Amino acid sequence: MSIQYPIIESFTSIQGEGMHMGKGATFIRVAGCNLRCRWCDTSYSFDPSKARLMSAQEIVDEIPMPHQHIVITGGEPTLYDLGPLVYELHKLGKYVAIETNGTNPIPVEWGIDWVTASPKPGSGFALACSADELKYVVDDEFSIEYITDHEMIEGRIFLQVESGRPESAQKAYDLIQRFPERRLRLGIQLHKFLNVR
Repeated sequence: MSIQYPIIESFTSIQGEGMHMGKGATFIRVAGCNLRCRWCDTSYSFDPSKARLMSAQEIVDEIPMPHQHIVITGGEPTLYDLGPLVYELHKLGKYVAIETNGTNPIPVEWGIDWVTASPKPGSGFALACSADELKYVVDDEFSIEYITDHEMIEGRIFLQVESGRPESAQKAYDLIQRFPERRLRLGIQLHKFLNVR
């Protein structure tokens, strides 16, 4: 029997965050999360029982994917074996990115093209995967000490502004100015600024 993925939603929009900001993309959101952060803007994805179970073949057959860029997000997508899904997407010539909290290793065999990890300081979990970029949500508790040395992704560490909180934007801006040697970037959610999904 093939793997069944709990798909809570899919949609086409633009990638609003990170190094691929502004690209047209199809988002595939799986349900289920092992952290359930209080600031999560997709808390509706926590419960897999509310999702539709779909095989990799059903996903590629039924979800419109007009763009080359595909983003698998959640919830937490690494709770599931993504290998068969990535394989089917690659057969269609798609570029597959994943957005993860970074608490689980990502097997090389999955063949994911781009990994965005968003470590959650204070969660008790360390970053357990390799990543192409890091995204830290700047909330009241965030401190520069949370960012450890990641020379391999220098210049690809984003301080993500917490949605609807001007003090978060100011704090991120101040940290970028105070620590120029870290080559931090301001992360905004372009899609929210444009009022699209």
